[in-house]
Amino acid sequence: MSNLFYNFWNVTRKGVIASVLAMAVSITFVGTASANPFKKVAGSWRSAGATATIKGNKERIKCRARYNVPGRNVKLNLKCSGPGYFINVHVDARVIGGKVKGSWRETQFAKSGWLSGRASSKSSNLSFAGGGFNGALSIRLSSSKRHAIYIRANGNRISIPLRR
Repeated sequence: MSNLFYNFWNVTRKGVIASVLAMAVSITFVGTASANPFKKVAGSWRSAGATATIKGNKERIKCRARYNVPGRNVKLNLKCSGPGYFINVHVDARVIGGKVKGSWRETQFAKSGWLSGRASSKSSNLSFAGGGFNGALSIRLSSSKRHAIYIRANGNRISIPLRR
């Protein structure tokens, strides 16, 4: 009789463990998909009338943005150029529960640092610092085909409306 009880317990315990693991995997998968608001902007974008105000001078710039959004991560590559302006920014961050933490680097000026902030399905507000720069980066989502990036750093402003 004890052998029968032991076998029953072993089978039941394995079934319970398998069920719990299956639920955990499905919850993690669903949570990961819904937890990263950057999924909406994954892919390539180009500017539609971007401007940069650098040292008080306003100029039109052209920009391209590419978001790679695997799981809870977001990788952004933003390239902008104009007559007297060029940046190539790479952001690598992680999104957990609406909180964003990560790093950035700019290859033209060889600067890098950290960033952190919050993100939701409609917008994100991030602070960044490092390499003599500090400022804010905001992303506003207006539709699946349009969004905008706003950057303020060291008294300069960049406004980048983007479209697919």
